[in-house]
Amino acid sequence: MRPIFNLTEVDLEFFDSAPHRYSFSAEIPVDIDEMWSELGGEAPLSWCKLVKSAQYITERPFGLGTRRRLTLMPGLATVEERYFLWNEKPGERYENAFSVVKSSAPGLKRFGEYTLLEKTPTGTRFTWKFAIEGQLLLKPGLLVAGPVLGLAFKSLMNDTEEHFSR
Repeated sequence: MRPIFNLTEVDLEFFDSAPHRYSFSAEIPVDIDEMWSELGGEAPLSWCKLVKSAQYITERPFGLGTRRRLTLMPGLATVEERYFLWNEKPGERYENAFSVVKSSAPGLKRFGEYTLLEKTPTGTRFTWKFAIEGQLLLKPGLLVAGPVLGLAFKSLMNDTEEHFSR
């Protein structure tokens, strides 16, 4: 059994101030309610090559305090996430954000993810942000690994665009 490390929770300000920030946005040709439903479905992110498994570990309905567990391929790390932002305006706008509160990967101090879906005339504008801060010993490594992390997060976005553009 791998050790589990507790992380410090983030807030919305962290997405603008974190030492390592990644942001992606794309127009997705799918109905906003359909996209939101699938992102919150039984197998969230199952279409992403880097995700081995992801499941919500709290009961529906989802909202503030919802928890999700995600394992990256090929079992590199498992994280537990807790949502601190959850806003729904069906047919118009959906927004949520979480803190990674536990991780099997050492060296992380704070990690957060933010998603925003906005209705457009042709589908949905999808914005996805990631923010990371390493512990003291990992900070130099994150500077070197920054471009690789950016490519990994971009692959999640590319897989999501491809999935919803089918």
